[in-house]
Amino acid sequence: ELFGSLPRGPQPASVTQREPEQKGERRVHLEGDGSTSYIDIAYHAPAAQDPDFSTLRVLNAVLAGANSMSLFSGGGGSNRSSRLYKALVETELATSVSGEVTPTMDPFLYIVSATVRSGHAAAEVEAALDAELQRLVDQPVTSEELVKAAKQVRAQFAYSSESVTNQAYWYGFSEIVADYTWFETFLDRLAAVTAEDVQRLAQKMLTRRNRTVGTYVPRNER
Repeated sequence: ELFGSLPRGPQPASVTQREPEQKGERRVHLEGDGSTSYIDIAYHAPAAQDPDFSTLRVLNAVLAGANSMSLFSGGGGSNRSSRLYKALVETELATSVSGEVTPTMDPFLYIVSATVRSGHAAAEVEAALDAELQRLVDQPVTSEELVKAAKQVRAQFAYSSESVTNQAYWYGFSEIVADYTWFETFLDRLAAVTAEDVQRLAQKMLTRRNRTVGTYVPRNER
């Protein structure tokens, strides 16, 4: 009644504040209670609408095994055939390994995590992690690995959108981080990922200057 006749004002422009480029490796070391050491390596990673996001999903599946990228449908498949599982868990350096990729509106993080097995040092596990990360940088993944990784990502995507309710969630979530077509076209973008794409992204993203390394070590292991 009082304001209905007033014309609508112009739509404010969307303002995105970009985080400054990281210039070198950062490290965080914590000591505390407990008997288990942990290590996280976090890399700056592309946003959901970036063309490289689908490539990152495949890279992570090769490295740590595919997992659900849905915030409302947890869980994931087995990662026992992944490179990190074979390099760290099967060799008994770590009790578990994982990689985390979350679709976000803005650039976020790709996090590789490991739980150190008793009797080993966090530095040993970090060295093994670095060796596998560098292998992705130096050598293209095999065609067999690429096909298997894409299948794993596709399966996790299917599981997370199996019900009508989850599909509705996906449409709403996609509209927030990109637009609704992001959900509809994800599998097409996934199918287009090549071994060369994975190596290119690894060379661009998996650098020391682009990461923060965090370790937690029990006080009695100083």
